[in-house]
Amino acid sequence: MIYADTNILVYLVEDSTARGDGLRRRFATLSAEIAVSPLVAMECRVAPLRRGDLLLARRYDGMIGGLTMLDMGPEIYRAAATLRARHSLSAIDALHLATAQFHLCEGFWTHDARLIRAAGGMGIEVV
Repeated sequence: MIYADTNILVYLVEDSTARGDGLRRRFATLSAEIAVSPLVAMECRVAPLRRGDLLLARRYDGMIGGLTMLDMGPEIYRAAATLRARHSLSAIDALHLATAQFHLCEGFWTHDARLIRAAGGMGIEVV
């Protein structure tokens, strides 16, 4: 299972450059299960709602509805506190990483440099 950070979904949905095209090609050919958390669902909706773009917000809802939604219980918040303290991550980034770690995701897709560094030492493949 691969955990997709919010920025990956934004690139998949909104990026019309070569980066977005490459991600869409890779996403379409994956055999692994793609997982997200409620944080990803929330974060993807913020910019479209701020702009009043309800169609884009619904587009994210549709995409996320086709992915595996991972639960975020209290144990994830405790683990996130440790990750935040060790790696100086934001609370949300620590929660993303703790969720992936708790659910034993083999991969973590992000373009966030801090998350890449933090995940690198956890035995999770970072894409």
